[in-house]
Amino acid sequence: MTWLIWRQHRGEVFAAAVVLTVLGVLLLVHGVPMHEAHERDGIGACHVQIFAADPGSCVQTLRSFENSWAGLPGQFAGWLPFLPMLAGMMIGAPLLAREFEQGTWQLAWTQGVTRRRWLTSKLALVLGGVGAVSVAFAAGASWWFGPLAPQRFTTAKFNHAVLVFPAYVIVAVAIAILAGAVVRRTVVAAAITVVGYLAVRLPVEFYLRPRYREPATTEDPSVAAQGLIVHDGGFGGPVPGSAVARDQIRYHPDDRFWEFQLIETAILLCITTLLLVTTWRIVLGRKARATPGERFTHLLLTRRGRVRNRSTTSQPPPPRAAHSEEQPTPSITLPRPRPVRWSSPQRSTG
Repeated sequence: MTWLIWRQHRGEVFAAAVVLTVLGVLLLVHGVPMHEAHERDGIGACHVQIFAADPGSCVQTLRSFENSWAGLPGQFAGWLPFLPMLAGMMIGAPLLAREFEQGTWQLAWTQGVTRRRWLTSKLALVLGGVGAVSVAFAAGASWWFGPLAPQRFTTAKFNHAVLVFPAYVIVAVAIAILAGAVVRRTVVAAAITVVGYLAVRLPVEFYLRPRYREPATTEDPSVAAQGLIVHDGGFGGPVPGSAVARDQIRYHPDDRFWEFQLIETAILLCITTLLLVTTWRIVLGRKARATPGERFTHLLLTRRGRVRNRSTTSQPPPPRAAHSEEQPTPSITLPRPRPVRWSSPQRSTG
């Protein structure tokens, strides 16, 4: 079963290897020199001065550093929120939909593999591989974005940390798997994945995340800038060096970063569990639910089997006629053959 799953999904494995390779090249070409420049120019100390509202000469240093190194990571981070959705469309949508669409599930279930083992192997291996690749990708991206902003509550750092980013990828794949099990069409399942992923991510990121805990309050903008500033309608990113402050600034401190990561990851994993349980019930409970084409194929094969069985077995005797009394079978009398007399041949005299 493992070899079969490898044969079916080796294209996705090669694509994941290519993505990790590209990220590794970017880390070597851009990330390593950026970290060296961060240590050499004292960017960390400049950030501390900015938070203390005493920028001094650090403003020009920070601008020069960002102009030199922030372009490529910023563009890369702008496309990363769509990566989980793409993984769901390319990996999750065809996982079950392709089996039902092409009819290969009938062969898989008749080769000594039960539905339970077939589905368990597919979900465990595919989701396990997706989770491992996502953790590796998130670890590399988090290290790459490190020198650009010391605040961990920035969008680039929080959304692509080693807990939340894999959770988003797994929930997107689970949405696609469920869509494929329901509609049994790969393209339709991929389209449903886009809608389902946005319906999960947008409320979690923009509505639930600022409300995981009651925000703290402070009157110092430099303290609030190091965490997640909460506005009346939601939340905003860090505002380093902001001199404009209200009487009380509502924010989440930086030390709540991993707590918020765990809360959001738990929410996404609960949604994933619900999706997978629904998929499990749909696939393992399909006894009478079949497409018209599958019902026609099953009926045709059943009739062929019945005809073949009738041809190989003896025909049953015809039913007797329903009479009150059994009629006697007429007897036929054949004429007796006449006996043949043989005469001996006469000898000639002469």
